Amino acid sequence: MSSSVPTPDREEIVALLRKHDEVINDLDSFTFERLGEGRGFCSPIYKVSIGDKSYAVKITNNGGTITEGVAGLNMNVHNRECDLYEWVAGYLADGGEKTDVERLARTYGGRRCEEREGFLIMEDLSGRMTTDVDFTKGYSVDVVKSIIRCIVGYQSAYLSAEKKFATSDKLFCHTAFINMGIHCVGALGEKEWLSTDKRSVLLEFVKNTASLQDEYPDFAKVRISNTLTLCLAPSLTVIYGRTTCYSRRPKIIPRGNCWQLWIGSVPASVGLTTNAGNALLDVASAIGVCLTPENRRLHEVELVEYYLDEIEKRKHRFTEKAVFDRKTVMKMYRESLKWAALQLIFTAVYNPTADKSEEGQENGPLSKRLKAIMEEI
Repeated sequence: MSSSVPTPDREEIVALLRKHDEVINDLDSFTFERLGEGRGFCSPIYKVSIGDKSYAVKITNNGGTITEGVAGLNMNVHNRECDLYEWVAGYLADGGEKTDVERLARTYGGRRCEEREGFLIMEDLSGRMTTDVDFTKGYSVDVVKSIIRCIVGYQSAYLSAEKKFATSDKLFCHTAFINMGIHCVGALGEKEWLSTDKRSVLLEFVKNTASLQDEYPDFAKVRISNTLTLCLAPSLTVIYGRTTCYSRRPKIIPRGNCWQLWIGSVPASVGLTTNAGNALLDVASAIGVCLTPENRRLHEVELVEYYLDEIEKRKHRFTEKAVFDRKTVMKMYRESLKWAALQLIFTAVYNPTADKSEEGQENGPLSKRLKAIMEEI
């Protein structure tokens, strides 16, 4: 496949939109603009305008330095995303609870990446952005609660579904993640606070990705239920709750409450890491990545309790016995902060503008959060 940057094709996009009952006239104008260029996105993302309507389109990009040395990574990522959206559609078609996935932006389908580059079409939320929120200053506790409600939603969908989301080739996923993690830890080597010992610890986190995702440590006397995990860096890869990252700065969507999964920046995105596994990985990432160290320490117990309360509200419709022992969940959260540390590393390396330090400050906001987590775990 070509390594050149692909662009939206009118004929293909219009045909797919019409299959999803969108009214598109032959004479409607067709324009597009690139979003997030230079911010570390795995694949090109476009705002496509057709007449007076607009859509968000992601096209797989099989070239680019972000995936060097990991053959087939973008293809795997894209196809897993397609699998996820198809699974969600099937869950709803089988009578699944709509509120579980109501925070997902509407999708209009796409094409798997096989002999040709794949693409995905989703609703464009950019016109609904209003108030700025600044990730570098940390999200509010209310925004993180909105993220957690979204996490509880897709985990509840998984635990309620008769047909589970299929697991992927975990060996491929873990190998790709490890390769990129080793690169990112090396790239952060110039940080003064990141001593040789701390780098060694981070590399151990990277190399133990498989056990962190899939295995429970000795303290887990009560095994927490495995569920759907997306393993994302919440700050820059998705629309969580009311925040989005289409533009230079995230903004508030006043009545959106949507979570658009594939607007991603780091390679550990939906397609690569979506699997059944440790339920606390995404919760720990939401708390550890999005909050300042001070707010995290002040509110993390409250937020984990909030997660458990939201799960408890939905347990009556789960198709299998779901165990979420509070004591074990809190310990699993602490263990899973290792994953938040890795997400901070990926984001700092692939989107360095997010970690710029303020005047007179030694470290940027991501480095501060990473440093604090490293000191605590």
